[in-house]
Amino acid sequence: LFPLLACVGARRPTSPPAIAAPTSAAFEAIAERILDHQLEAHPQRGVELGLHGYDGRLPDVSPTGMIALQRQLHDDIAALGRVDDARTGLATVEFAALLNALLTDRFELEVQRSPWRNPMYYLGALDLTPYISRDYAPLETRAAAIAKIAAASVEYLAHAQARLEPRLPRTFLDTALLQTRGSASFVRKDVATALAGLGDTALMHRCTTALAAMAAALDRYADHLEGLRPNATDDFALGQEIFAQMLRETQGLDVDLGRLRGLLQADLDRNLAALDAAAAEIDPSASTAVVVARVAQSKSGDVLALATQQSATLRAFLLSADLLTIPSDELVHVVESPPFLRWNAAFLSPSGPFERGGLPSFYYISPPDPSWPVQAQRDYLPGVHDLLFITIHEVWPGHFAHALHLRRNPSRVLKSTWNYTTAEGWAHYAEEMMWEAGVDPDPRAHVGQLLNALLRDVRALSALGLHTEGWDVERSRHMFVEHGFQDEASAAQQAVRGTFDPMYLAYTVGKLVIRKLRDDVAARRGAGFSLREFHDELLSHGAAPLGAIRRAMLGESSGDASPLL
Repeated sequence: LFPLLACVGARRPTSPPAIAAPTSAAFEAIAERILDHQLEAHPQRGVELGLHGYDGRLPDVSPTGMIALQRQLHDDIAALGRVDDARTGLATVEFAALLNALLTDRFELEVQRSPWRNPMYYLGALDLTPYISRDYAPLETRAAAIAKIAAASVEYLAHAQARLEPRLPRTFLDTALLQTRGSASFVRKDVATALAGLGDTALMHRCTTALAAMAAALDRYADHLEGLRPNATDDFALGQEIFAQMLRETQGLDVDLGRLRGLLQADLDRNLAALDAAAAEIDPSASTAVVVARVAQSKSGDVLALATQQSATLRAFLLSADLLTIPSDELVHVVESPPFLRWNAAFLSPSGPFERGGLPSFYYISPPDPSWPVQAQRDYLPGVHDLLFITIHEVWPGHFAHALHLRRNPSRVLKSTWNYTTAEGWAHYAEEMMWEAGVDPDPRAHVGQLLNALLRDVRALSALGLHTEGWDVERSRHMFVEHGFQDEASAAQQAVRGTFDPMYLAYTVGKLVIRKLRDDVAARRGAGFSLREFHDELLSHGAAPLGAIRRAMLGESSGDASPLL
């Protein structure tokens, strides 16, 4: 028998099972069952995908529920191992995506031990935003789901408190406290406001009572986390062995860490040299740092309005340059991030791929913390040229365009699964690709593109440093300031993120793999190569692991993505 959760102890490296690639009805039936198991275990994923049979449900995080989750993961991995059919392109990519999802969950559960070590593990399932941000059903239907989650959250958070270890990484606690307090505020203010028009008096009373209980439970959770702070540690590092396992199992990238560091450093050096050249073009008499500071100080008085304008301009450019098929006329709504999502500068919240009825997608931009000094708040706001490439990343042709392609994908597996390196790699690749395509010839725009690239380069090197080379948060913060040209508040935020999100190296790694794939496809196809066709074909595979996409586009003899980094 495999070790159940009560026996999970030290993190141990494991390898993905050697499994034959599938095809046929046998795989399809197993894939459907596994997807059902995944969504039963993570109903919030179903809600975000637009599968509203999962509305109003929380994961079972009781002791027996967690044991059942681990057992199901092992059973599903074994079931995939028993599939042994002839190979076909689509099924091979679907298979890789499904196995990747299972191995990622197993890694988080058994190796990172997130339910014990990371208080953020429990908060995503409590997000009520999907129920109030989109009118996918009548308000009464959505309110009933909110009441169910709110009522169940009390026991849910009690299980979380009981399970968390007494000594947790300080950065995990601090970020979880930010999210928990933001969630409590969101429940009390935003959700209550959204339900103000509810006409059913009995349902309104049920919602009001349940939301008050949920807010109080979140307060108790925050108090519990505060109580753990005196014993907080700096023990966040995965170590080299576990870090390599993370890349292998959760991203399908089997790469030597020394080789990876060299490639990441080379990309940083390339972008720093390009920044020097762009700065010299703007003002040859000033240093790069002075020019970058000037460009960064070019800010808009209304960031949301500017991002909305940029989104329209970028869509028009994509069409005129024939860089990507745009599958629909849907546009994105630019709004402030909810309070509990303000641990990073910008996010996309797309309408789920299974949604119907043209529901809105949101491009969230986080305002500065009002408690910061006035100058720190101003510094935190992105400059005009920096924001252009953030909008490229989040909207056109980054995450939003990717989501539109995903919506028309016929595969339930590819619609339902997500790989960090593929999704973020595509969005980051899009930034450099758009600069190269001539989206804005102004050298100040090039500075904006390079600042975004340097941020991702430093993230990648910081992830390696924090988790495999003994860096502390201060060293990471310093690198974000010196080589990423980040303001102090952003640099601190980014350094902290690296402690609990070691895969934020996915942006640069994914970009490098996609650029190599593009070069190889172009060499294979010669004069017949089309950038639009390449982009459309890449996105037709959803966010499956890049190694599987590479094999689908170039054939089995092309090898996996990782040796090509």
